[in-house]
Amino acid sequence: MNMNDSNQNAKSDITTKVYGKMDAGYMSLFHDNQKIGRVVFSDQGNQYEMAEGFEFDAEKIYKKNDSAQKYPKSYVQGCDEGWC
Repeated sequence: MNMNDSNQNAKSDITTKVYGKMDAGYMSLFHDNQKIGRVVFSDQGNQYEMAEGFEFDAEKIYKKNDSAQKYPKSYVQGCDEGWC
């Protein structure tokens, strides 16, 4: 597996699942009823501010899939004692 394959698996394109709500001077971005960032409008162009775990890149919004790497699948190892 090359590096590009692993990078593609590290995030999912959720652009079509994101919606926005206008606020004063910016638009809040939501995915699954969770606020994931905002777009600030200015004379210098739009500025995307994304929450941790989300990314704006090349006109698309991505959700990073690294949560499985942060948390172990099991907190118990070798459960042969019968009490866990």
